[in-house]
Amino acid sequence: MSSSPAPRIPRVALIGVSGYGGIYLQLVREALAKNAIELVAAVIINRDHVPGIVSELREGGTMIYATAEEFFAKESGKIDLCLIPVGIQWHARLTVSALRAGMNVLVEKPLAGSLEDVAAIRKAEAACNRWVAVGFQDLYALEARWLKTQLRAGIIGRVDEVRMIGLWPRARSYFARNHWAGREAADGAAVLDSPLNNAFAHFVNLCLFFAGPAQDESARFFVESAELYRAHEIDMFDTAVVRGAAASGTRFWFGVSHSTAQTRQPEISIRGSAGRAEWWHEQRCVVLDTDGRRQVFPLPSTEESRQLMFNAVLARLNDPASFICTTGIAEEHTRVVESVHRVGHVQPFPSSVVDWTADNSTQSEIPCVQGLAESLGRAYASGSPLAYAPPAQANLAATS
Repeated sequence: MSSSPAPRIPRVALIGVSGYGGIYLQLVREALAKNAIELVAAVIINRDHVPGIVSELREGGTMIYATAEEFFAKESGKIDLCLIPVGIQWHARLTVSALRAGMNVLVEKPLAGSLEDVAAIRKAEAACNRWVAVGFQDLYALEARWLKTQLRAGIIGRVDEVRMIGLWPRARSYFARNHWAGREAADGAAVLDSPLNNAFAHFVNLCLFFAGPAQDESARFFVESAELYRAHEIDMFDTAVVRGAAASGTRFWFGVSHSTAQTRQPEISIRGSAGRAEWWHEQRCVVLDTDGRRQVFPLPSTEESRQLMFNAVLARLNDPASFICTTGIAEEHTRVVESVHRVGHVQPFPSSVVDWTADNSTQSEIPCVQGLAESLGRAYASGSPLAYAPPAQANLAATS
């Protein structure tokens, strides 16, 4: 009896190798070293800026294209998986084009800048009989899916509330790194770039996933209030507190900022009717179950989660049961972001409460809003609105 033939090595393409594309390029390099993929083509629009990468890929037999249009025209029907780590405004256009060219897709998070673009992707996905995986890497950690299974089984009772906080100071250079950072739109498409749609998008998405009604579904969260502020000179906000609820009754609270002196790594607190779960990014997860037992287990690093993501997406090519972050899961994150912009109004912090401090690592400056980290911490602990006031005013109100 003859054995079945080994699966064919996936034929992969990469659109973009600069910026965040460099992270995907490294994943590709590692897969090539294991003979796990064949990199058939790459789109590099700035070839003069990365001659070393161009030479490296060409020497490995990769065809280099100067435009996505040329790539899709020449490689239609020849690629198993197209990797799309580009600006948010290009996610929908390039993903739809890849699907129509017969390619499955791994697109970087978020899925798109608007629900309209998400709908276009999902329509093309169904029409072309291909799939799209979204680069919310934390979701690919086995621990995330284990916790989701346990939550659905009632390990902490009914999930009553999910809160998330994260403080990652960002210098001026962060919003000057490209032409769409911190912008509402770019290149004719929605971006809605903000902490909720970029740096902390992973954790908003995790919260929605943990509270989802089915194992591979996210909760639909209805935004009730959105306090949006900015210290940076951008279109969008760099600080937010968002509150609301899902149809199931689960409450949500998100608090994030790029304008604090302090760093606070993302934390997720899941409060149940008979227990609690805590998720500390890249550190550990702690579960206090209905019987009072305490379980603690370590969480993977971001780099490990990215590798798990890439492995899962490659496995999906041969195994439809291999988990991916689907467009259905990722759509709920985009729904929240779009709702936040409808409900909230961005307010600038008064210049008198913003201290600009030197950031030696970027040769730039970070805005540090006086008392903001403390205010966010208190709001997180209570699940209340931020209601930010400068420290002097807050002290006066407390004593009056």
